[in-house]
Amino acid sequence: MHFETDSTNGQMKASKIGWRKASIFPGYCSTHDTSLFSPIEKGEFSGEHWHCILHAFRNVCSELYRKQALIESLEFIRLFIDKGFNPDRQIETQFSFTKNIEGQKKSLEETYCLRKKFESAIIEGNSDAFESKCYFFHGDLDVVSSSVLQCEFDFGGNNLIDMWNLSLDAQMISHSVMNTKDGGAIIFVWLKDEKDPKRVIESFDNIPDEEKGDIFVQYCFVNCENTFFSEKWWTNLSENQQVKIQNYAKALYYEGGKFTANKDKLVNWVFV
Repeated sequence: MHFETDSTNGQMKASKIGWRKASIFPGYCSTHDTSLFSPIEKGEFSGEHWHCILHAFRNVCSELYRKQALIESLEFIRLFIDKGFNPDRQIETQFSFTKNIEGQKKSLEETYCLRKKFESAIIEGNSDAFESKCYFFHGDLDVVSSSVLQCEFDFGGNNLIDMWNLSLDAQMISHSVMNTKDGGAIIFVWLKDEKDPKRVIESFDNIPDEEKGDIFVQYCFVNCENTFFSEKWWTNLSENQQVKIQNYAKALYYEGGKFTANKDKLVNWVFV
């Protein structure tokens, strides 16, 4: 399952999606996809650094595709979004869309640069260009997520960069959730020697193990559309928990603030 917008009322709702469609994008052809990613498609995930890098590279390619599609969509919507508005509101609307598109294009440029760094490292077999960290856990793999996010805030809600200043380049971090024999693993990957991703990791390390799963799930629903969950997990949540998760998912923009674990934990992950 995943969240999508109801076309009849514009509300966010949990909907079923086929597993062959979830988190899929038209990237590489089958030949190159197989040759690139076969090491992570075969066998159980063990946390090997090179495998973490390949997972992150796939996230970068997916994010690049999504950003391109978003910009095309915004530029199309801008043509008619203010139809019928008075002149002042038209100016306000066009200004807002222009700033949004400028920000997305800046993000797209940063993602292009990141992809080139991954490509160079993969061609050269240079795993030292990146750092990775895995957090293994026991429990049901009810929620999965993968993406590349700009390090605007850490898990303590501390601001790391002014995203409205387009003269600055945001540092990025990849996350993935993988299936393992005994449960799952959260994988983080980032460019070596970049300080902001390290601050994100340090802030996650500072979270007590019994709260890590709950807070990470919040982080995924707030920041990442590429997040999916099982129907069994969703239907077994209380109404209050479902409302909370819907509120996380429909948040247009995370403005900081420390993530706090819920009293009734969202997942039963036990970190080892």
